[in-house]
Amino acid sequence: MLAVLADGDFRAVAATAAAGTLDAGAFAIGVARSWARAGRDVLVVDADAHGTGLSKRIGAATRARVPPAQRGLPSLIAARTPLDERGVLDHCWALPASGNGSVLLLGAPGHAVGARRSAEWLAEQADAVAALSAQRAVIVSMPGSRAEPYAALTDAAALRVTLSTAAGTAPPGGLRALLAAFWLRFGPDPLTLVCTSTGGAEGPQRTDAAGAAAGLAVVGRLGPVSEPALLGGRARQRDRAALEALDAASSRLHDLAALRAGMPHGAASGNGLMAAHYRAGCPLERSRSHVPASGAAGARR
Repeated sequence: MLAVLADGDFRAVAATAAAGTLDAGAFAIGVARSWARAGRDVLVVDADAHGTGLSKRIGAATRARVPPAQRGLPSLIAARTPLDERGVLDHCWALPASGNGSVLLLGAPGHAVGARRSAEWLAEQADAVAALSAQRAVIVSMPGSRAEPYAALTDAAALRVTLSTAAGTAPPGGLRALLAAFWLRFGPDPLTLVCTSTGGAEGPQRTDAAGAAAGLAVVGRLGPVSEPALLGGRARQRDRAALEALDAASSRLHDLAALRAGMPHGAASGNGLMAAHYRAGCPLERSRSHVPASGAAGARR
């Protein structure tokens, strides 16, 4: 299982959010879509306790309706459905994804009170959430600090990830670069560091001074990218470099998650991503037959 934190308790690395940096929910969807392109079946669990409305933002980016009240944590909790593979398939949306893999979303309520209750319920089901990773890759998006109700979910994760802002070193791009030709000066674009808590011998050795001080491995450095490009919408020309960097970071994250979760030997491909035929007893055909696609008839706006 992969837990995604916006900052976690890694205060030595974490900084205040800056314009152009990534949101944990959008980052989780971006990683899931990257894994799906490589043939992985992925479940994204929205454990946001603040009600930022990830499902609504996905709908705005893809022009598809994915209301969590119909299929999401609210409907699953109301139905008193066990948090297992079949229960999840009955209460999640299939997001647009390319490649041989699939991306399923178990969304949280957009309202802060409902989101908090859903996150607390998920924390009580931490072992069940971890068990789901036997069938598919599980990404849990938990924006905010590592505090209740996140602690149990974080402790159950095979891999913990934190996003952190950093000052860029490259000259600014896009319109700002053009304006610089007229002697208007701008600072470099900010970077988002993708850090893991599983560095050392098991993980990549690409660290910076801040990451090393906190005992973290920096597995990716991402420049500004538009949120719609991560959520399944149209990518702009200037998003492509960041999306390529995201694919590279996603590959490294999958390698680390596989090592931590004890994936069977040979299941991971040479680039660190799961082979398309490996489903751990959950064929892709079965998962797709049980889950309505968000782009199906009646789901489009």
